[in-house]
Amino acid sequence: MRILALLLLACALYGAWDWWHDRGPGAAAAMSAMTSANGFVPVEMPSGTPRNAVLVLAPRNCPSDQARRTEALVAALAREGIPVVRGDGFSFDVANPTTGQMQAMDRTVEVFKRGAPAVYVNGMGMSNPSASQAIAEYRAVRTRW
Repeated sequence: MRILALLLLACALYGAWDWWHDRGPGAAAAMSAMTSANGFVPVEMPSGTPRNAVLVLAPRNCPSDQARRTEALVAALAREGIPVVRGDGFSFDVANPTTGQMQAMDRTVEVFKRGAPAVYVNGMGMSNPSASQAIAEYRAVRTRW
């Protein structure tokens, strides 16, 4: 019985260390190092997102401030001739994801949870960007295609 208690304690300590290592102070520094000049972070793109379009996720037909910001962002992107895909949710279609893909999916979810509009552009994502940030990111990642 004592061996089982020690084994459980060791597992709990390792789990706590692993959690802290991934989310502790060093994780914030690593995330800021991956952030683009426009404030976008690398993400796993949701399934079905066209490569040459900006995915904007926000509640539809909602009178909230977030919905108004979303409509203004979509209108600004359209004025610039940037293709926009609207949605209010997403999913992933990844079989046997790698550790890197899992981390990117976690970042995708985190961007979405921070508030609308969540904007995804060719592997980069940001919550509530300004129109100029979204346009600049679209143009920056477009040059890498």
